[in-house]
Amino acid sequence: MRRVLSCCLAWGTLALPLPAVDETETLLKSVVKNIRAGNQEALAPLKDLHASKLAGDTVLSLVSDKKIGFGIKLRLAEIVASWQAGEGRKTLADWLLKHPTCGDDELHFFASIGLLEARAFFWNILNQVKGPFSEVKKAESAALAAKALGAFRDNPEIVVTRVASMLDPANAHVIRACAADALGGMHHAMAFNALLPHWNDEAIGPNVRRSLYRLTGQDFGEDTAKWQAWFTQQGARIPWQTHSSADYADYLKLQKLLKPLNDDPAMNMDSFYGVQFRAKAALFILDVSGSMTIDDRINKLKAQMGNLLTAMQTKSSKLRYGILTFGETVDSCFPARGIEPNDEKNHKQAVRFVERIQADGGTPMCEALTYALTKMLPSGDIDAIYFLSDGEPSDGTPEQVLDLARIIHQKFQTRIHTISIGEEPAASLDQPSLLQQIANACGGVFTIPP
Repeated sequence: MRRVLSCCLAWGTLALPLPAVDETETLLKSVVKNIRAGNQEALAPLKDLHASKLAGDTVLSLVSDKKIGFGIKLRLAEIVASWQAGEGRKTLADWLLKHPTCGDDELHFFASIGLLEARAFFWNILNQVKGPFSEVKKAESAALAAKALGAFRDNPEIVVTRVASMLDPANAHVIRACAADALGGMHHAMAFNALLPHWNDEAIGPNVRRSLYRLTGQDFGEDTAKWQAWFTQQGARIPWQTHSSADYADYLKLQKLLKPLNDDPAMNMDSFYGVQFRAKAALFILDVSGSMTIDDRINKLKAQMGNLLTAMQTKSSKLRYGILTFGETVDSCFPARGIEPNDEKNHKQAVRFVERIQADGGTPMCEALTYALTKMLPSGDIDAIYFLSDGEPSDGTPEQVLDLARIIHQKFQTRIHTISIGEEPAASLDQPSLLQQIANACGGVFTIPP
């Protein structure tokens, strides 16, 4: 009896016997096994394990595992962000402080969980940038640091000023977009004043509009005079709001329901199948598989692309764009660089490329997205992708396609608009199609052309 009692006391209390630890360990082993088999639903038990150091260690092992999909790691971050203070988050904080040069996946994870102990860590990343942000070698690290600091409403003025400077148009898109998002979480007049001039920016405008709504709960459209009048009227006691990005998405859905429908949005020359064209650097990823011959889809695609190329001639020469088709092969309009300026020479090359499009082969979505991810996005500074398809992937699962899209969006802050050809409207909002899931996850617009 004495031996049993002494063993129990060694664990600190009779109320917390060893089997409870064993059960947690067994549960976590099951979670890891199922996650490595690709079952994202297996993450659910982690929601209730915020008080467990073992859970913190398990999360770290999954985040660092190169074989785990990026989509699962994003879901892990969402779960940990909802954890209460406890041993789980403390374990994560202790690990980060001991690994100041962690990898990209770990940096993405910690930038997304609002860890108070990581605040100084991320401020140090920004503070180490001595020159302009346009010259930083790892734009993604600076962008993630800004994103992480956006979780704290009470940032001092020095932090808000530093993040506001990242909106400079000379900076990489990923830096500007993350800074715009971060300012939406900072309750400071400087955040409002820094955002407002960029309301209508072709690249980060959506981020800016979302952040201004999150801060104020107001929407005065592009009328900056009304915004300034509202701000002045509040005086020194601005009623800052704490709206989330999801709140803004719900607001946009409501506005869409209230807005009168355009009789024929597809006839708008400055749109692509009714999706408004707004970007500083855009990539069109187009399905030209054999099924695009149905209902003359391929010729309609060529007409839509041709109309948009004509409309783009009236836009600034600073606009850059590229076209990537996938079917029998994956082909780039501008194979040398992928993305080129909007000038007459490139316009003629793009027109010839579109005219020569032929529908043939399967639907290699994974190959097309991988090509964009590895060969075009790293140096392209692309802020918008228009992804069109009429089917399911032929070279992977829908989950793999969605995972690639999420990587593109998270690493480069690129919005992905999706156009679904021949799809029937979803029977239920709870069962969105693959292309709708991509748009929802990647800040884009989803449309099914009539």
